[in-house]
Amino acid sequence: MFDQSDISIRKACKDDAIQIAEILSDAFSDDPVGKWISPNPEYPRWCWPMIVPFLLPHNEVYITSDRLGALLGVPPEAKLNIRPNLAMLWNLWWRFGTGSILRLGRIMKMLEQNHPKAQYYYLLALGVRLGSRCKGIGSALLEHVLKECDQQKTGVYLENSNSLNMKFYQRHGFKLQNEVTLPKNGPTLWLMYRDPI
Repeated sequence: MFDQSDISIRKACKDDAIQIAEILSDAFSDDPVGKWISPNPEYPRWCWPMIVPFLLPHNEVYITSDRLGALLGVPPEAKLNIRPNLAMLWNLWWRFGTGSILRLGRIMKMLEQNHPKAQYYYLLALGVRLGSRCKGIGSALLEHVLKECDQQKTGVYLENSNSLNMKFYQRHGFKLQNEVTLPKNGPTLWLMYRDPI
């Protein structure tokens, strides 16, 4: 049993970007979608430092004070616009090959097409370092955001890429809305939504 009062959470700033990318790189090192985009184990360490700066301006990025967990969110009034520039795409091609670019583009398009039509809080990523899982860190981060969303009567949407996390999200009130399976023997993503309480 854990006491959430022992887990301190704060909004991240620009100076936290590298640390957050490291947390998420570790947390998603075994992620099926990341491995589908590129089986190269270095891909998460390339990908998360590219993504985090796109999220920080939305002011919904959180980190635990012990630097073991992080959450990337997008508020309902914001539009997420992760568009790799030419330098990023060149680097992706050079390090991971053409197939990785094509798979990344395919998944971004597929996910955009499946987002809810109504306004919602988008939980893009929640990660805890591999050696610190099952200690309540993920729950503390998630409940911190859900409490705010409940106060604002805002639903929360996410794409779960790991079947092992289904029960975790269901315990926090998320319900399965749809499933999408990526092509060429790709993994399944479970699209989940939580109504405000």
